[in-house]
Order: sequence, then C-alpha cells, then structure tokens
Amino acid sequence: MWACLLWIASKRVKKGGFLMAFDGKIVIVTGSSSGIGKEIALEFASKGSIVVVNGRNKTSVDSVVNEIVQNGGSALGIVADVTKKLEVVNLVSVVVGKLGTVDVLVNNAGGGSGSKTVEDLDEKDWDEVIDRNLKSVFLCSQAVLKILKRQKSGRIINIASQAGRALTILAGPHYASAKAGVVAFTKQLANELAIDGITVNTVAPGIVNSGPRLEGVWNSFSEEKRNKFIEDIPVKRLGVNGEIAAAVLFLASQEASYIVGACIDVNGGRWML
Repeated sequence: MWACLLWIASKRVKKGGFLMAFDGKIVIVTGSSSGIGKEIALEFASKGSIVVVNGRNKTSVDSVVNEIVQNGGSALGIVADVTKKLEVVNLVSVVVGKLGTVDVLVNNAGGGSGSKTVEDLDEKDWDEVIDRNLKSVFLCSQAVLKILKRQKSGRIINIASQAGRALTILAGPHYASAKAGVVAFTKQLANELAIDGITVNTVAPGIVNSGPRLEGVWNSFSEEKRNKFIEDIPVKRLGVNGEIAAAVLFLASQEASYIVGACIDVNGGRWML
C-alpha cells in the first residue's frame, strides 16, 4: 500500500511542484475567455482538470477550448451571461448533465466601466458594474451549493481586487464597492459552508498586465504617471496572469483545506494588510 501511495505522490509532484491533484476534477471558471480567467482555465487544464470555459462571446470561448484541447487537456465551452439567473442555472445544469458534477467554481467574471468620480457616476454604470462583479458571484455560488453540499466537498474561489481592499483610481468607486462586496460575501459564504467540507476564499489581484482590459486605462496615462505607479509597487513591476492563477490553484487544492474565508492579496506589496 505504501508503495502505491508513494507512486501517486511522485506523480503529483511531477505535475506541478505542489502535491496538488486535479485529475478529473470538474472546474467552472467564469469569464475565462480572456485575461486572468483564461490563464486560470489553462492552468487547471494543464493539471488534469476538465475545465468549463465561460464567457459571453462564443468565438472567444471556442478559442480557449480549442487551445486547451490542442495542449492535450479537456474542456467544455458554455456561453452565458453570469449576471442573469436563468443563464447561470442553465450553465450549471449543462455542466452536471454532461460532466456529472462540479468540484471547483472560480468566480472570475467581472470588469469596470472606467475611472469615474461618485459625482460623475450614473445609475446605469453603478448597476452594471455591481452586477458584473458581485451579483454574478452570488448567482454562480448559489447555483452550485446543492451539488457541493451533496458531495460534502468543493472549492469556491472568488476573484476580488486590490480596489476592494484599499483604494483605486483606475476603476472607480462602483468597481471598488463591488470588489469589497466580494470579499465580504466570501466570508459569509465560507462560514455557512465550512461544516460541509467546502471552502470559500478570495484572491485579490493588484495591477495585473492582463491584456486589453488594463491596456485602455494604462495607456491613457502619461509615462510619468505609469512610472509613479510602478515606483509605488515594492517589486517594481506589474503582475502577470500566471501569478494570479497560481494563487487560485493553491486555494483549490487539498493542501489549502484549512484556509477558510481568507483573502490572498497578490499585488507585489503595493497594499499590505
């Protein structure tokens, strides 16, 4: 028996350095057709998970699915707007119907509508950003709860932001409020589910070079302003998608089973609790 266990452990180490085992795990990653979400999906797939790629654009979703399959992984693409309850319920229903269950949910979908002051914000901006970043986390989490409770295991990892932990001039008060709500919601849900063997945690990225979503705002700044941002980060650089994905995979692993309701700040030290 011990020889068998040692063989399994050696295989796990070769897969990733940690003893993180995701072979055959069903992982839903919302908003995974680009940016940080895409990187999270690719990393789970590379560790043996069957990844559910989600987004609102079919071409982008199919592109990520094809990339995973071409790299030897397994993926299912589902187009859905996760701010709408019926679409979320259908997404989870399709996953269970085709794959049998859900083991990990990564609530990554989100985004802002630009940097604005409270005075400049209108109700539409507020509602859209709150829905995209906070309501989606509630709807998707609620949709998988019965499944996770029934199997007495599971992981929910929510993507917040440094904006919700401190301040932001990149995305505005509506985005900061939504992401602060994600951190608070995580704690409430974690407290409810811990008894069922389900952990709920948050990753809060700092300024990450995640592609087009950042570039529009970042490139609008003067070189002096960009340099000031970099200077304020102790490691003197922006983050990259893979650094966020690594934190997510750790929280999804068995090794993180005693981490409950936590928020891991991945921001190069720009903000420290």
